[in-house]
This record gives sequence, structure tokens and C-alpha cells, in this order.
Amino acid sequence: MDNFWVKVVIIIVAVVAVVAGINYFKGPKPQQPAPQEKTIGDTWREDDKRLRTEPNVTPASTQPQQLEQPTIKFKELTEEQQAGAEQLFEMAIASRKMARLPGVGYREMVDYCRQLIERYPGSEFDYKARRMLGEVPQNEWERYHITQEEIDGPTK
Repeated sequence: MDNFWVKVVIIIVAVVAVVAGINYFKGPKPQQPAPQEKTIGDTWREDDKRLRTEPNVTPASTQPQQLEQPTIKFKELTEEQQAGAEQLFEMAIASRKMARLPGVGYREMVDYCRQLIERYPGSEFDYKARRMLGEVPQNEWERYHITQEEIDGPTK
């Protein structure tokens, strides 16, 4: 009877040893890196890049001859106006970043954008402020009284 249990223990030890040996020599499986989730910093950098870009204006001479689109001309600002507009625009960008955080609204950003539109009509900052207002989620438009006409600007 003692031989029977000795044989069972030896078989179990052998099986465990074989399994351990296979796992040891097989090595760890190469793991594919998990796709990284987008962080708030990534979102802020994308916003900065998109909102600070110049309007997509191509001079008429470089466009194909088939379609002649009018070029956008912005109102020139004095140095003082330019400095004030840049300051307001930077505050709007900072408020936009804050609005991306949970529990913070777009109120300040909308107010800064409206100030830019009111103080510097027809300027590049007017265009950028309207574009920024257009990027407020549509479910928030009613809350901040944003209209499509406000985003589109005056019709010419």
C-alpha cells in the first residue's frame, strides 16, 4: 500500500515539474501595448493647435482656375487693439481648457468670445471667437443663449 502512494506522489511531482518546465522555457508572451487613452493634456494641445490656426485662406492666384473663391480680408487692428484682443483671446483659450474639466461650464469662455466679437468686429479675433463658440457642445447652446447667427456672423 505504501508503494501505491509513493507512486502517486511521484507522478504528481513529475506532472507539476513538466508543466513548470514548459512554462519556464516557453517564456512570457509578448504583450501588445494597450492603446493609450486620450488625456486632458492631449485634448488641450489639440484645442490649442486647432483654435490658434490661421483661417484657411488661399490667395486667388494659387487656386485652380476653375473655382475662384474670394479671399477673406480681416480688419486691421492698431497695436493697442491687437494687444487687447490677444489678451482676451488667451483668456478665452484658458477658459476653454477649464471648461473641458468635469463640473466646469463654458460661461467664462462664452463671455470672452462675445467680448472679442463686440470689441473687434471683422478682425481675425472675431473669426476665431465665433469658431470657438461654434465648438461649444450643441446641448449647451440653449444654456448660454448661443445662436447659429451669432456663430455665422453678419452676412455680407
